[in-house]
Amino acid sequence: MKDDIEKKIREMLSEVKDGLNYDNTSLDRELGNAGLDSLDMATLLLSIQEHFDLTIDDDDAERLDTIGKLVDYIAEHKSA
Repeated sequence: MKDDIEKKIREMLSEVKDGLNYDNTSLDRELGNAGLDSLDMATLLLSIQEHFDLTIDDDDAERLDTIGKLVDYIAEHKSA
Protein backbone atom coordinates (compact mmCIF):
# COMPACT_ATOMS: atom_id res chain seq x y z
CA MET A 1 0.00 0.00 0.00
CA LYS A 2 2.77 2.46 0.91
CA ASP A 3 4.47 1.82 -2.44
CA ASP A 4 1.30 2.83 -4.27
CA ILE A 5 0.93 5.94 -2.12
CA GLU A 6 4.56 6.90 -2.73
CA LYS A 7 4.19 6.44 -6.47
CA LYS A 8 1.07 8.64 -6.54
CA ILE A 9 2.74 11.37 -4.46
CA ARG A 10 5.71 11.41 -6.83
CA GLU A 11 3.29 11.73 -9.78
CA MET A 12 1.50 14.60 -8.04
CA LEU A 13 4.81 16.34 -7.33
CA SER A 14 5.67 16.08 -11.01
CA GLU A 15 2.30 17.60 -11.94
CA VAL A 16 2.72 20.46 -9.46
CA LYS A 17 6.22 21.23 -10.78
CA ASP A 18 5.38 21.01 -14.50
CA GLY A 19 6.87 17.63 -15.26
CA LEU A 20 9.99 17.63 -13.09
CA ASN A 21 10.97 14.08 -12.22
CA TYR A 22 10.82 13.20 -8.51
CA ASP A 23 11.40 9.44 -8.95
CA ASN A 24 14.86 9.57 -7.38
CA THR A 25 14.12 12.13 -4.67
CA SER A 26 14.94 10.74 -1.23
CA LEU A 27 11.99 10.01 1.04
CA ASP A 28 13.52 12.24 3.71
CA ARG A 29 14.51 15.22 1.55
CA GLU A 30 12.58 18.31 2.55
CA LEU A 31 10.20 19.33 -0.20
CA GLY A 32 11.28 22.96 0.10
CA ASN A 33 14.79 21.84 -0.80
CA ALA A 34 13.36 19.84 -3.70
CA GLY A 35 12.05 23.00 -5.38
CA LEU A 36 8.57 23.41 -3.85
CA ASP A 37 7.50 26.79 -2.54
CA SER A 38 4.51 27.45 -0.27
CA LEU A 39 2.06 27.70 -3.17
CA ASP A 40 3.34 24.40 -4.59
CA MET A 41 2.91 22.77 -1.17
CA ALA A 42 -0.64 24.09 -0.85
CA THR A 43 -1.47 22.77 -4.32
CA LEU A 44 0.10 19.39 -3.51
CA LEU A 45 -1.75 19.06 -0.21
CA LEU A 46 -5.08 19.94 -1.85
CA SER A 47 -4.45 17.32 -4.53
CA ILE A 48 -3.58 14.72 -1.89
CA GLN A 49 -6.72 15.51 0.10
CA GLU A 50 -8.90 15.17 -2.98
CA HIS A 51 -7.25 12.02 -4.33
CA PHE A 52 -7.04 10.14 -1.03
CA ASP A 53 -10.30 11.57 0.40
CA LEU A 54 -8.52 12.96 3.47
CA THR A 55 -8.64 16.13 5.49
CA ILE A 56 -5.23 17.43 6.54
CA ASP A 57 -5.44 20.07 9.23
CA ASP A 58 -3.04 23.01 9.29
CA ASP A 59 -0.94 21.68 12.18
CA ASP A 60 -0.37 18.38 10.37
CA ALA A 61 0.28 20.14 7.06
CA GLU A 62 3.19 22.07 8.58
CA ARG A 63 4.88 18.80 9.62
CA LEU A 64 4.40 17.04 6.27
CA ASP A 65 7.54 18.35 4.62
CA THR A 66 9.00 15.17 3.06
CA ILE A 67 7.70 12.45 0.77
CA GLY A 68 8.22 9.92 3.54
CA LYS A 69 6.14 11.89 6.04
CA LEU A 70 3.37 12.29 3.46
CA VAL A 71 3.36 8.56 2.71
CA ASP A 72 3.23 7.62 6.40
CA TYR A 73 0.50 10.16 7.14
CA ILE A 74 -1.69 8.99 4.28
CA ALA A 75 -1.18 5.30 5.10
CA GLU A 76 -2.06 5.93 8.74
CA HIS A 77 -5.15 8.03 8.03
CA LYS A 78 -6.48 5.93 5.15
CA SER A 79 -6.57 2.85 7.37
CA ALA A 80 -8.28 4.70 10.21
